[in-house]
This record gives sequence, structure tokens and C-alpha cells, in this order.
Amino acid sequence: MVGMEAKRVMYGTRGMLWLDGDEIAEVESVKATLEADKIEVKMAGHMSSGYKVVGYKGTGSFKVHKVSSYFIQKLAPSIKQGKQVTMSLVSKLDDPDAVGSERVMLKNVIIDSVDLINWELGKLGEEDYKFTFDDYELLDAATA
Repeated sequence: MVGMEAKRVMYGTRGMLWLDGDEIAEVESVKATLEADKIEVKMAGHMSSGYKVVGYKGTGSFKVHKVSSYFIQKLAPSIKQGKQVTMSLVSKLDDPDAVGSERVMLKNVIIDSVDLINWELGKLGEEDYKFTFDDYELLDAATA
């Protein structure tokens, strides 16, 4: 982008997160990645291999301040019963100096695990969650 202004860089302090419509105000960070599944293709007359995309996988993580038992209550009973918990995750990044806000919805999110106990003397409580998802939708795009 020619002539980018530093003030246009989105700043995470304006980020928000919702799980199944519940705002997760204690969020510290969130990341989701769409990764192409590829297979190697050998080709006659070429020294290097090519690649063919045959699918994708969605993975991510988020970190929250430990302020309640929300995640234990939401996830642990189903995991204990062998039931799969799927949910939607919506992330919004909205910086007033940026060119707009960005909202992304992840679909069929499955959180890998939930900590029942996780604390350390003299430290603020945090919880880290890894997840997978199988689809996404760009709800709002920040465009120059």
C-alpha cells in the first residue's frame, strides 16, 4: 500500500470476542488461521515438485483473563459425557483511526480442552484455549 499512514494500523485494544453470542469481555488475544491442505505433484521434466490444494483446515486459539468458571461450565460437562460441543465465534477489531472495522465469524468451532484447575501463586489467572473450525464468514471488511 503506497503512502500508508501509521495511524491506520489496527490496534488490538479495540478487539471484541463473542462465543455463541456471549461477549467474552475478558479476552486478551485471539487468532484463527486457514491452512491449505496440499499434496505433492511430481511432474515430468521438472526438478521441483508442484502442489495441489485438496482442502483446508481451520485452527485457532484465544487467551482470556480468569474471572469466572464460564468455560468449565460451558465445556466440561459435555466433554465428560463424550458429547461434541460446537459453537460460533465472532471476532471484531474496530480502531477509530483505521479504515473500518473487521468482523469474522468462525463456524462449527470445537475447543480442544478446558482447564479445570490452572493457577500460580503471585500471578494473574489466565486461560488458553486452542480450537478447530470448519468454515468462516467475513462479516465486515476493513478496506482502504
